[in-house]
Amino acid sequence: MLHSNRKPENSSNGWPSFGFTLIELLVVISIIAVLIGILLPSLTAARMQGQAMKCAANMHDVATAMSGYLSDWNGTYPPAYIYPDSEGNYDFFDQNAAHPFGYIHWSWFLYSNGQVQDKSFQCPTYPKGGAPRTNPGPSADNWESGQVDQNSNSSPNSSAVDAQAPRMSYTGNAAVFPRNKFTAELSGAEGGGMRINVFTQDSKIGDTGKTILLTEFANNWRAIGVDQGGAILSKSHRSINPFFHIGSGTNEYAAPPEVPGFTYGDAPYYGLLPKAQFEELSGVMDNAAIAEVNAVGRHHPGGDTYTGGTANFLYADGHVEKKSVLQSMENKDWGLYYYSLSGANKIGPPW
Repeated sequence: MLHSNRKPENSSNGWPSFGFTLIELLVVISIIAVLIGILLPSLTAARMQGQAMKCAANMHDVATAMSGYLSDWNGTYPPAYIYPDSEGNYDFFDQNAAHPFGYIHWSWFLYSNGQVQDKSFQCPTYPKGGAPRTNPGPSADNWESGQVDQNSNSSPNSSAVDAQAPRMSYTGNAAVFPRNKFTAELSGAEGGGMRINVFTQDSKIGDTGKTILLTEFANNWRAIGVDQGGAILSKSHRSINPFFHIGSGTNEYAAPPEVPGFTYGDAPYYGLLPKAQFEELSGVMDNAAIAEVNAVGRHHPGGDTYTGGTANFLYADGHVEKKSVLQSMENKDWGLYYYSLSGANKIGPPW
């Protein structure tokens, strides 16, 4: 029988102590790394789906508040924005075009009466919850780097403060939420016989289950702004016009009232930019060369290879769907009429 002269080293409790070799440790670390590599994408996807669901839940809260507003205002949707005369005072048909007091946004008509919290207009996928107001006001938390307000201020101030939820992830369908151009003076139609905005009655919307009411802004606040010499003026108060006119293009007010011709644009992409180009966008609003629907978000999972991800869409009947902005255009979900615009406003062809 063979005997060893080497005795095993004992631990403090009397049992032999055994260690791992370097190779064994490397194998364990490799296995853990592989498991993390397998699980991490699933966890990331689950987190993104959860954020999309939270955004949809907030939209439902806004829809409930909107239902209450419609009840109080005889079925009339609020304007996307108006110019106040002073803090909290306004007249729809007598607005100061210089708007020294900033904007009153449609969100204010809901949260100011306590029907919904102002945080319900935020989405966790969006940095800081949403885009800043055009005029953020005195709090630094409501500003973004590189932003200017309507008075060219680039830091917190009280020169003009918008009556709007401080952070805004959602935008209205301009076919339902009119801009403030209720007079010829404001729309530029004075003397030219062109168009003005009109209020939208819920009874005018034929199929509420197929007509978009709200959607999500792109989660890059610069994309929904206007370039002001290198700085950006946020346009988060604006609703999105998804249509073109065969005579006046993206300027809906320039089309003669009696002339039809509003359309979703040309298939297959309806003016939408590809994903790579979209991610570099800034200054979509008021840029006639870029379709306004490019300001719709693409930051949730799913979508298509051309335009990218998806966004939540709230329909006029109160339900929410998650789809790509391209799908919303293909399905003609933005409406069959430009309800909030005077004159011949059917969306065609045919007209």
